[in-house]
Amino acid sequence: MPDLLGEGFSLAFVRSLPVDDLLVRYGCAPDSLQRMTLADAREEALDDEEGVMICAGRSGDWSFALQHWGVRILEEGVVQKVSAGTTAVVLISTASAPAFMYVRDGSEICGFDPGLPHLRYGTDPDRFSAEMARAGLPTDGSPAGPGVVSAMLRFAGDTFGLSLSQSSVLRDELLIGTVPEHD
Repeated sequence: MPDLLGEGFSLAFVRSLPVDDLLVRYGCAPDSLQRMTLADAREEALDDEEGVMICAGRSGDWSFALQHWGVRILEEGVVQKVSAGTTAVVLISTASAPAFMYVRDGSEICGFDPGLPHLRYGTDPDRFSAEMARAGLPTDGSPAGPGVVSAMLRFAGDTFGLSLSQSSVLRDELLIGTVPEHD
């Protein structure tokens, strides 16, 4: 997944939720939903000043929502809406806010900054400690070292079976939605 996603992204996987429902829960206007490739969506985003563009698709039993260079998922109440009645795994890689969150039915079970994985939080912060260590995320306070985002993505793939293929993101049509800008 790392090469596929690039430098700055937020990615939410949500189990057993239709893609259009995921986008609406994100705050996308239902009438903004349309199918297009990621390349076309990026080009349109350059011309679109109406809001924040979110790209979504399917990967196995999970729907995913991808935002480049933004963290809409961290805005107040969004992760709770997205995970209501289901499970969400959120992966974020930006210069200022790298993060992992495992959320079930609006409740944050486990979260951490991949650069400081020993500082976990949530209702069960140690739930995935063994899996984190196997993926190269030290849970004992030792330095995380380089490659923490790759380790976080490896952890998510190994622990939850999450993956994105190049064809599903780069070549196939995705469902694209726009979260309206608020004045």
